[in-house]
Amino acid sequence: MALSKQELREIAALVEKGAYVKRSTLYVAVGVALLAGLYAGNLLTTVFTHSQQAAVHQQAPAQQVPPQQTGQILDLEEYVQKHPEEHAAWVKLGHLYFDTNQPRPAIRAYEKALQIKPGDADVLTDLGVMYRRDHQHRRAVETFDQAIAADPSHEVSRFNKGIVLYHDLNRKEEAFAAWQELLRLNPEARTPGGTPVRDMLRQLQGQ
Repeated sequence: MALSKQELREIAALVEKGAYVKRSTLYVAVGVALLAGLYAGNLLTTVFTHSQQAAVHQQAPAQQVPPQQTGQILDLEEYVQKHPEEHAAWVKLGHLYFDTNQPRPAIRAYEKALQIKPGDADVLTDLGVMYRRDHQHRRAVETFDQAIAADPSHEVSRFNKGIVLYHDLNRKEEAFAAWQELLRLNPEARTPGGTPVRDMLRQLQGQ
């Protein structure tokens, strides 16, 4: 089934918000889009849309942080100052900044977590999403590659890598290769919106 341009934009927008990208929630292996994985909820697959071209290049709109999350962030910032070696606290802080669209503080928190526990594919994937949101596209790809190296079976990082290569860097053949690798791991892989990655790839290659 062919995807409309609007559907592709919507997929890309999802990735931009982190829908397929976060917390390694395995963006949808069997037809159910586990958007919770990125918390942000929008996946990019517009493709493919976690973002699609015009939409993909637009920065997520600024948003006011809810008071409850502001309080959680302040509490965690104070906590990590007292317990700087606690990996889980840095990860949680990164997730809070991720969810409130604050990429630079999220990057700082995730990098701290990775200093304590290197090679965490899920954290590396979230970090890559934040690099993308901060318009550091090459660093995003490098970070997704690190996640893949740490866990060769990691699907979300491969999907997100393809999105950034396709939409942000215009390296389409490399993007296709990333998605083909994903399909070799999981032939039933789907985008956050439920579209089979195989169908998305076929359509993009035909353009």
